[in-house]
Amino acid sequence: MTMLRLFIALVAGFSIFVFGVTFEHYKYPPYSFLLNAKNSLINFLVPISREGFELCDLPAVSHVEEGSHAFIGHAYGRETDFLALNILNFIGKNNHKLKSVSFTGDLFAVPSLNKWARLSALSESHMIFIAPGNHDVARPDSFDVFNIGPFGVSYPFLEKLDDIPVVYDDGVSSNWLISSKSNELINSLASQNVIIARHNIPVSELLHLANSRAEMSNLLPDINEFVRGFRADVRYTWLIGDSGAFPELPRLSCIQYSNHTFIANGIGEVLGDSVVLFKDGNFYKHEL
Repeated sequence: MTMLRLFIALVAGFSIFVFGVTFEHYKYPPYSFLLNAKNSLINFLVPISREGFELCDLPAVSHVEEGSHAFIGHAYGRETDFLALNILNFIGKNNHKLKSVSFTGDLFAVPSLNKWARLSALSESHMIFIAPGNHDVARPDSFDVFNIGPFGVSYPFLEKLDDIPVVYDDGVSSNWLISSKSNELINSLASQNVIIARHNIPVSELLHLANSRAEMSNLLPDINEFVRGFRADVRYTWLIGDSGAFPELPRLSCIQYSNHTFIANGIGEVLGDSVVLFKDGNFYKHEL
């Protein structure tokens, strides 16, 4: 009877551990090892075809010019239950230089109305826009909180940054895909340059930029199918926030294919954390 109880306790403990690691409720020391092993297995089983892709490199700037717009992925901190400390320092230092801050998902590990209110209070002279991530709208304790908070809006929605249209998309609710509503809005814009801000990577070949989920590779379109859904005479820039959350992931990536540029970044509170800056029609990398 004692052995049976011990066996049940071990099974229950292991199940709780696996659940917590899978859904990021907590990260015990083996987490990084398991994540690396998982990503290595995915890359082995699902080889990445880079044919037709070109790496791009954003110019690096050491300071923030007045009138800049910032794009920040995966902003929640691991040392605090609010934003990452380097993001708080960045906003505090450059508050009056920034015209807007766009968060591309996963702002808080565990959202609350108080945290959304604190975020709203951070804005003194700039606007805040949000393209939600899974932590913001997919957790059982987050969806309603986000909707009734100060940033609850219907997606997709359109803004203009320096006269360039920016579509803020909710890729979580559409299962990472570009919804028909988002596609219609993007293709209806009479502009030669369009920016789309979202959390999730919408192309199967680019899943390696983030904490890849193998099951998504079968649901997402490949790059050729993806680009056929958009106009060929428009330059699209995709700002993706589902990257950089862990030390083993790229801090910031830029990849071009045809008339589409994909820029992915995220904060992991490690050396090299970077935000994307946009000013006068150009994108820059600013290391924190």
